[in-house]
Amino acid sequence: MREQGRAVYLLLAAAATVVAGCATEPSSGNARAEEQSGMETRKIVARVNGDLIYQDQLQPAVEKRLAQIAKYGAQTDNTNLVKRLQARQLNELIGNLLVLQESQKRTIENMDEKVEQRVKDLEEKYEPGPGIARYLKMRRMTVGDLRKSLEARVRVDEYLKEQGVLEPEIPEDRIREMYDLDPGSFSTTETLRASHILIAVDRQAGTEEKQQARQKAEQIRKEILAGGDFAAMAKAHSDCKTASEGGDLGSIKKGYMPAAFDKVAFSLEEDTVSEVVETRSGYHVIKAVDRQPARLVPYEEMRDFLKTYLQSEESKKKLAAHIAELKTRSEIEILLK
Repeated sequence: MREQGRAVYLLLAAAATVVAGCATEPSSGNARAEEQSGMETRKIVARVNGDLIYQDQLQPAVEKRLAQIAKYGAQTDNTNLVKRLQARQLNELIGNLLVLQESQKRTIENMDEKVEQRVKDLEEKYEPGPGIARYLKMRRMTVGDLRKSLEARVRVDEYLKEQGVLEPEIPEDRIREMYDLDPGSFSTTETLRASHILIAVDRQAGTEEKQQARQKAEQIRKEILAGGDFAAMAKAHSDCKTASEGGDLGSIKKGYMPAAFDKVAFSLEEDTVSEVVETRSGYHVIKAVDRQPARLVPYEEMRDFLKTYLQSEESKKKLAAHIAELKTRSEIEILLK
């Protein structure tokens, strides 16, 4: 439920790959299972209404999924697993291509303007000039590839809107019903905006070294209580990487920091400074800046999030059903062994 992305995000992102490798390379129905491209041979894994999908388009998607699985400690050298992933990712590519093919049958009004707007959006995000150059280099794209990709995305967007797949309407009572099923799940934990000064001590340090570190922390605390500026003292003395920010830890949730630190920090009144607190990292002086208590988030604040989530789920269903319908009237040949 925490996922807020568009249901068709992957399809739109994949359009760049599909249009570059499939839709722009139509072939005859009797094409061989391998095709020469320069000095290399590209292996064909599927033919969809005459357009080709190649192994080198499928493999990156499979490798990405294997990398995701590996993060959870699962074995990824299993032949059956790889075959299942290949079949699943190929099915996705076929679906993407079917939608792209249908979208190309439509005439899009003001296409150049819409593509140009997408370019501007990218420039705003990555900065024009060098920023866009880095964006293209990372994706191994030319400016021509980029415009072709964006045109494909515009076509897919417009087509999916026409089919009622993109951002479908969700009745208000359905949004409200989802909230009312379990309002408690929309609660926030207590948070505290805090700053600290750390006098670090090695865990293997002896008693004398620890005493010296504590005395330094105590002296810093005394100077702050006497009117010294906490942020300035943090910049001058703290061994934490937050020193350059005046010791600012930002907003922290209860239970996030070490137990001793957490207990003292959340017992402080706003704008007060703690006693010296010992943790495994050393000795801390903590200042509470602002506290936000735990609360139940009202429906009005959750409505847009819930609507986006429900739209995402509805889009997935509509997209899957639409692709299934497209398959029934398409010629699809899978050549993946």
